[in-house]
Amino acid sequence: MKEAIIYLLFDNLCNSEHEPEVKEAMDKAIRNPTEDTIFQLSSITEANAFKAGVRECLKMFRELLVDNPEK
Repeated sequence: MKEAIIYLLFDNLCNSEHEPEVKEAMDKAIRNPTEDTIFQLSSITEANAFKAGVRECLKMFRELLVDNPEK
C-alpha cells in the first residue's frame, strides 16, 4: 500500500502543475511516507481543491450578477 501511494504521488508530481505548498508536501511524502506526511499532503490538497471550488463559484456569481446585470 505504501509503495502504491509513493508511485501515485510521484506520478502526480511529475505530470502536473501544483501550488508550491502542494509540491513541498508531495516531496516530503515521497521522501518519508509516514501517516503524518500523507495526512499533511491530503489536507493541503483538500484545502486547495476547496479554495479552487470557491473561486469558481465566485467567478460564476460575478458573471451572473456583475457582468450580465440584465439577465
